[in-house]
Amino acid sequence: MPHGHCYLWQTPLVGLHVISDLLIAVAYFSIPVMLLYFVSKRSDVPFQNIFLLFGAFIVLCGTGHLLEIWTLWHPAYWLSGTEQAITALVSCYTATEMATLLPKFLSLKTPEQLETVNQALQKEIQERQRAEVELRNLNDGLETLVQERTAELKKAAEREHALSGIIQRMRKTLDIQTIFVDTTQELKQVIACDRTLVYQFKSDWSGTLVAESVSQNSPSIMALKAAHPGAKTVEISPPKGLKQILSQTYLYEFALGDPSQEVRCRTITDVNEFGFDPYTLKVLKRLNIGSYLVVPIVDGTHLWGLLMATQDAAPFHWDSSATQIMTQVGTQLGVAVQQAELLAHSQKQTKALKAAKEEAERANSSKSDFLSHMSHELRTPLNAILGYAQLMQRSQHLGVQDTKYVNTINRSGKHLLALINDVLEMAKIESGQLHLTPVSFDLYNLLIELEELFSLKASSKQLQLYFHGQALVPRYIKADQGKLRQVLINILGNAIKFTQKGQIDLYVSVDAQTLTFAISDTGPGIDSKSLDKLFLAFEQGDIGLESREGTGLGLSISKKFVRLMGGDLSVNSQKGQGSTFVFHIPLVITNGMPTDTDSEAMVQPVCVAPNQPEFRLLVADDEQTNRAPLVDFLCLMGFSVREAKNGREAIKIWQEWQPHLIWMDIRMPEMDGYQATQHIKATSQGKETVVIALTASVFEENKQKIFDAGCDDFVRKPFQQNELIQKIAAHLGVKYITEDSLQKHDTQNKDQPHNHGNLDPESLRIMPPDWIKGIGQRASQGNDVLLLQLIEQIPSEHQSLAIALTNWVENYQFEKIVQLMDALME
Repeated sequence: MPHGHCYLWQTPLVGLHVISDLLIAVAYFSIPVMLLYFVSKRSDVPFQNIFLLFGAFIVLCGTGHLLEIWTLWHPAYWLSGTEQAITALVSCYTATEMATLLPKFLSLKTPEQLETVNQALQKEIQERQRAEVELRNLNDGLETLVQERTAELKKAAEREHALSGIIQRMRKTLDIQTIFVDTTQELKQVIACDRTLVYQFKSDWSGTLVAESVSQNSPSIMALKAAHPGAKTVEISPPKGLKQILSQTYLYEFALGDPSQEVRCRTITDVNEFGFDPYTLKVLKRLNIGSYLVVPIVDGTHLWGLLMATQDAAPFHWDSSATQIMTQVGTQLGVAVQQAELLAHSQKQTKALKAAKEEAERANSSKSDFLSHMSHELRTPLNAILGYAQLMQRSQHLGVQDTKYVNTINRSGKHLLALINDVLEMAKIESGQLHLTPVSFDLYNLLIELEELFSLKASSKQLQLYFHGQALVPRYIKADQGKLRQVLINILGNAIKFTQKGQIDLYVSVDAQTLTFAISDTGPGIDSKSLDKLFLAFEQGDIGLESREGTGLGLSISKKFVRLMGGDLSVNSQKGQGSTFVFHIPLVITNGMPTDTDSEAMVQPVCVAPNQPEFRLLVADDEQTNRAPLVDFLCLMGFSVREAKNGREAIKIWQEWQPHLIWMDIRMPEMDGYQATQHIKATSQGKETVVIALTASVFEENKQKIFDAGCDDFVRKPFQQNELIQKIAAHLGVKYITEDSLQKHDTQNKDQPHNHGNLDPESLRIMPPDWIKGIGQRASQGNDVLLLQLIEQIPSEHQSLAIALTNWVENYQFEKIVQLMDALME
C-alpha cells in the first residue's frame, strides 16, 4: 500500500511532505559537492577521510528523502529499508572514526594560539625577506667579483697563451739572433709596452744591444747607433750600472743557489724620480724612456745580459702579470742562450770530430793502400822464391846437402810468409775488415792433423804431446775452421817453442752449447808483469824476447779470432810452473759430410793422368820471376802452357788459342787483370773460359772486386803447388798421377818385368822408329842428358808422355824405359 494512504491522500499534506523531502535531498546533495570542492582545493587540510565519510553519509540521507517521496505512490519499502540500513552503517562508521579522531580535534590550536603563531610566522617572513635582500646584494657583489676575476683570468690566459707562443717560437729554432728578434717583437705586443730590447754583456763587462723592437713614436737605439757609429747611448757597466738598474750588485760569475745573489727583476715607475745622473736622464728622455722593467738573462751560472721593457709615459705602474711574463721570458732566453752556446760548441766539436774522422779515414786508407802495396811488393819476390824452391824439391838430381839447402829456403820463405800474414791479419782486424767464414768440418780430422803436425817437432825436443777428449766431443761441427786452426797452431806452437822439457797437453770438452779447448805446458811460465801485456799487439814477455823469435802478434790475433767467433781466450800461469791457455767458442753441431777441404792434405801429384784431352792454360803476369816458376810447374805437370806479359796480350792469345783456363794477375801495366777479365767475360765464348785471379792482396774488398770483374776463383801469392792443381781439378775436372799410385805400381812391377807402369807402349807409336831406338840405347847406357834431349822432341800435344818419361829419367828408372822400348820394338 503506498505510503500516501497514511496521509489520507490529502493534497496539502502530501505536498508538504514532498516539498520538504525534496528540499532536504537537494540540500543534502549540495553539501557533499561543496566538501569535495573544498578537499580538492585544500589538499593540505588534515582529516580528509572524515570529509569523505560525511559526504557519503549526507548523500545517503538525501537519497533516503527521495525514496520517501517515491514510496508515497509506490510500496518500495524493501528498497527504502535497504537504503536506510546502508545509511545506518555509514553513520555508525563515521561516528566511530569521529570518536578516534576526537583527541586530535581537541589538540588543534585555538584561534588565539593560531594568531600568535601567525605573528611569529610574519616576523620570520620579514626576517627572511631581509636576508633575501642581503643575499641578493651579496650575490650581486659576488657576480661583480666573478666578472672582474673572470676578466683578469681571461686577460691572464691571453697573456699566458701569448707567452706560450713566444716560448714555442723560441723552441722552433736554435738561431739565437732569430730568437731575440722574434721574442722582442712578440713581447712588446703581449705586455703592451713601447720598447723591448736585449742587451748582452761581454767578458770585460762592456756590452752591446743585440735586438730591439720599438713603437713608431719612439726612436730606435739600434737605428741611432747605425746612423751615428760614434755616438753613445745607454751604456751599462757593472757594478754601478747594474746596481742602479737591478738594485743589486752582481759578479761576473755567480751561483744561482746563493740566496744573497737571487736573481730579481727591477721596475722603475718614473725615471725622473729615480735619481739618475743628468747625462743618463738626458739620454733616457731623448729615447722617450719614461719608465722601464728589466730582468737578467742568466746562462747557467753566468750573467749573460738583460731583457728590458720601456714605456714612454711616466709615471707608469707595471702590473704583476707583466713582471711575471718578463721574468719567464728572461729565464727562457737564458735557456735559449745556453742551448745555442751548447749547439755552437757541439757543432764545433762535430766539425772537429768530422775532420778527425776524415783524417783517420785518410790515414786508414793510406795505411790500407800501403799494406796492399807492401803485400804485393813482399809477396811478389816471395812467390818466385817459394815457387822455385817447390820446383827444386821435385827434382831428383839434388844431392843431400842441396836438398837440405832447398828445404831451408822453402821453410824460411814460409816463415816469412807467416810473418807477413800476421801483420796483415792485424791490419784487417784494426780496420774492421775481418769476417767469420763458418763451414761444416770434421773436428776429429783437425785434431789428428794438428797432432801429426806438432808430434815431430815435439819429439825433436824430447817433449811429450798428448791430445785428450777427442772421443767425447761431436765429430762434425760448424765454425770458422781456418781461424780455429790458426788459434790452436799459435798456442801449441808457442807451447812447444818455449817448453824445454816435460809435456804439452791439449784438452777438448763440451759443456752445454760450448766447445772448450785447454792447452797446458810444463814450460818456464809467465810472470805477472808479462801477463798484463801478453795479448797486446807486438808485445812479448821476457821469455819471448830472449828467444828472439816471432812478432808478438800470435796471441793478440788469437784472442781477437776467438772473440770474433763468440768466445774468449784467457791464460793462467806462474813463473816456473808452466802455463795453461783456455778458450771456448759456441758449439754448433752439424750432420753429414764436412764441406772443408785442405790443400796441404792432398797427396802430391806427379803429372796429368793419360787418356785425357789436352788442357791449354794461359799464364798472364807482368813479372817474369812470377811467370817462370808457374809456367815451369804447369809444364812439368803435363799441361800445354802459354804466357802473356799484360792484359792486352792475354786477350790476344785468348782470341787466337782459346785456352781452357787463364791464370790472371791483377796488377799489370797497359791493361790490368780486372779489365782483361771483363773484356773476356763479356763475350759468349769467354764465359766458357775459366779465369782464376792471381793476387798478392789479402783484403776482402779486393776479393769482392775480383769476383765482380768476372773471375771464377782466386789464388793468393805466393801460391802453393797443391792449391794450384786443386783449383785446376775443381774447374776443369783434371785427373792426376800421384806419388802414391807410382809407388804402388813400382811395388807391383818389381816381379812383373813386362809391366811398363803407367805408360802404354802403343802411346809411343807417334814417334819415329829412330827415336824409339835412340831412347832404348841411351837408357841402356844410363845417359840421362841425351835422354832428356830426345824427350824434348815429343810434340806438345803429347806432353803427358814427356812428363812420365822425364820422371823416370830423373828417378834413374832406366830399366823401365828399356823394357818399354823393347816391348815397342817387338
